[in-house]
Amino acid sequence: MKLTFTPQAQQRLQKYLQPDSKLILDFDDGVGPFSKLGNCSLDANFKLIIVSKDAKLPDFNAQLDSNLGPIWYKDYTASQLDEKMEVRFNQTYFTMPLVSEQRTMTDNLEFLDLQEGFSTESAFNGAHDC
Repeated sequence: MKLTFTPQAQQRLQKYLQPDSKLILDFDDGVGPFSKLGNCSLDANFKLIIVSKDAKLPDFNAQLDSNLGPIWYKDYTASQLDEKMEVRFNQTYFTMPLVSEQRTMTDNLEFLDLQEGFSTESAFNGAHDC
């Protein structure tokens, strides 16, 4: 699997990326520190999360390649992902669609910057820069 960020999406995210950043692609299924309830409506709900590389996230145990470096995800959610995916940036609506050759996976990839002060013992309070 591969995830490509368009040049516009890369530019959108560039100010958040640090040399010690770790990228997470979370499918909201109720598992892990980034989900309180899961996605009861069964709609696709993906988040792109940036944490420090030393964050302990054992649920995110698989990697996919991207042009921004490795992206971590939960291995059992691979069936929700497609072989070739792309993150775009829609400047008009300030959204980041996640798409593949087969479908639009989500109209707006939620983005969270949790590099500072993130702890697996504390819950996050929502999206960053929305």
